[in-house]
Amino acid sequence: MAYTEKVSLSGTALSFLLYECVNSVNSQEGFLIGDVTSEVTNHISDSQSDNARLDTQIVIRTVLPLPSVSLFYLPTGRIKEDVLADMLSSTASEVVGWYKYRKNSNIKPTFRDKLISKGLQKYFEKHHGKKNFVTCNLSSKMSSSGSTHTFTYRFGKINCFDMYEYIEDVTANLGEKHTGYKKGNRMSPHSVFNKIVKESNVQSNNASDAILRIQEAVNVRLVKEAQIAAKTECTIRELEAEIKQMNNILADKQTADLQAAHDKMIEEKFMNREVEMAQACVQALNTPSGVDILNVPNIMMNSNHLLNSENSLQLIENDLKGRSPSPVLMSTSSVKPMVLNYAAALKNKSDKPSTSKTNNFSEDLISFDVEENHTQKIVYTSDDVNCVGDSSPEY
Repeated sequence: MAYTEKVSLSGTALSFLLYECVNSVNSQEGFLIGDVTSEVTNHISDSQSDNARLDTQIVIRTVLPLPSVSLFYLPTGRIKEDVLADMLSSTASEVVGWYKYRKNSNIKPTFRDKLISKGLQKYFEKHHGKKNFVTCNLSSKMSSSGSTHTFTYRFGKINCFDMYEYIEDVTANLGEKHTGYKKGNRMSPHSVFNKIVKESNVQSNNASDAILRIQEAVNVRLVKEAQIAAKTECTIRELEAEIKQMNNILADKQTADLQAAHDKMIEEKFMNREVEMAQACVQALNTPSGVDILNVPNIMMNSNHLLNSENSLQLIENDLKGRSPSPVLMSTSSVKPMVLNYAAALKNKSDKPSTSKTNNFSEDLISFDVEENHTQKIVYTSDDVNCVGDSSPEY
């Protein structure tokens, strides 16, 4: 007996699947919800042999997207059965496949995707008795101008030889084949319409009454589903408003934290600057001040020294009025006078020192004899005696 298997999904299910994929940031994955139906059919041919064939159709009704990737499997592709059981506690019996979406990539499944598909197929066959489990790989591309979006998808499964093979898919009003006889879609016994017919206890004897009773049951079910949908929409709106409010609160908190961090940084920078300035002042006070020769004026005496000198001269003149003339006597000091050579201070560093053994002095060399300790010189003046060194007498 021949065996065929194909996937069928409606336009609504396909649009919902693509909508969930496009709204994701980068990649997304989830589960495919639907039913599996199988039927044995005889195909007419010119041969005399019986052409019986088992046709299996996997009908996808909706999808179950996951909030993030790699929730139920490890990086090696191994399935976390405990996490998967908690995640699909109520809808595990309706899961018929798994899908993986990657943006701007090839739809060819990777080695890890094949391992995940094989692990999921074994899990659902072991715990739920499902022998048919499919995998859908999706991708999308956008043109350079952003005006055209291209979506690519393809279904596949792991066959009995543990090999990955592709499965034919049929989408209503989208690439449907018109060859051969067209048959209506087979409905699963677990579908809502079959449940309504079963609950209404329709008698096949009276067709008109059966149609009316089915219509009434369908209307009642539609009203009930509409109420559930309205309640769900209200809950979704409340959750979206709460999420928006939480985002605003979080944004305000982040702004306040950034402002506080900026103020703290400015305060620490100001305090560090104050500490550095205080340390610089203490270091300047502890360090002895050096004399800059270029900035020292020619007159090294301040006003106090001048006053002391005038007072000493006045005392000397008063003391010498009663004494006889005598030669000039100068007091000697034990401290050797320091010679300040201004020309040597102004000399460039690049000037080479002289190799001559004799001390060569320039004519424009200016030198001053300055004593380190300011001692008063006692000078005796007389009209009949000339000054030493042909200098002017001091009064």
